[in-house]
Amino acid sequence: MKRHYKCWLWKILWLLSLVSFVLALVGAYGRQVVLGLEPLAWFWNALVLGVLAMPIKMDCSDCGVCAVPKEGQM
Repeated sequence: MKRHYKCWLWKILWLLSLVSFVLALVGAYGRQVVLGLEPLAWFWNALVLGVLAMPIKMDCSDCGVCAVPKEGQM
């Protein structure tokens, strides 16, 4: 059950990273503040959230939720 939560956590972090990146692009294109933050702040948020999601995803192995097979299986 613990792995199930970890899989959802990395998916949520990736989704938040994607949303932050899109908001950064919107702000940069219009040269405006989006939801109270400058586009550069949204880019940094996207970067940090994506980096935080990576070790969680890399730890996910054979949990069924992500459909990631064990090492050596294909």
